[in-house]
Amino acid sequence: MSAANAIRKLEDYEEVGLIGYPCDGDYIAVVGDHEDWLLGGELCGFNGAIIAEQAAALPRYYPRGCRLVLATIRKDWVVAIRSYDDTQANERPELPS
Repeated sequence: MSAANAIRKLEDYEEVGLIGYPCDGDYIAVVGDHEDWLLGGELCGFNGAIIAEQAAALPRYYPRGCRLVLATIRKDWVVAIRSYDDTQANERPELPS
């Protein structure tokens, strides 16, 4: 996450693209290739799905160069964006209830 976007308010279009928002928590999401703007995503553990299942189910129509991330949302703020490492796809992480 770039310094300019370290902690910032969610844009309106980002709120619309996040399934499960306005819940606080971690979202598996897609970001653009140059900026860390959320192009869509889903609250981790939504409907009981594990992160790897959610990552596999995300639409594949995003522009080239986009990548999967874990975005932490608190209220209407993006507080962290971490790269999603697909080498962890077979692990079943514990998600907060």
